[in-house]
Amino acid sequence: MWLGQLSGYPVDLPTEAQWEYAARNRGQYVQFPTDTGSLDYGRNIPRDEDADIHPVGQFASNPLGLYDVAGNATDWVNDWYGADYYRSSPVDNPRGPETGTQKVRRGSDFSELGWQSANTVRRWPDNPVQKNYYSSTSFRCAILLDQRL
Repeated sequence: MWLGQLSGYPVDLPTEAQWEYAARNRGQYVQFPTDTGSLDYGRNIPRDEDADIHPVGQFASNPLGLYDVAGNATDWVNDWYGADYYRSSPVDNPRGPETGTQKVRRGSDFSELGWQSANTVRRWPDNPVQKNYYSSTSFRCAILLDQRL
């Protein structure tokens, strides 16, 4: 993968904990993964009437420099889904269940209207093997700094 070659580190999907940490600006509690932690329609998130895919970077990034954490496409994360995993998970850096049949998706996409879909806590299971392509589903890469190529 080009990012691994450029950085000299392996890359993978982020864990769910890494995704949430980045969406919440280094783990702070913010309701929305925007530059201010709130919604300013048309400036840091699409307006409801703009329910279509938009170019990455059209709206303000969050404080970590990540664009479109909410409102463009949902992100796959590396964790297997467990409905009650967080009842007994480690407090620091949980990694999800060891096995499963579904993976976790986080965020919101362009087809979802309203403030409720854009929050930082939204998560759900989905089948990792899909027979169709969905433009509302995407991924981000995480550089694994603790491992050198």
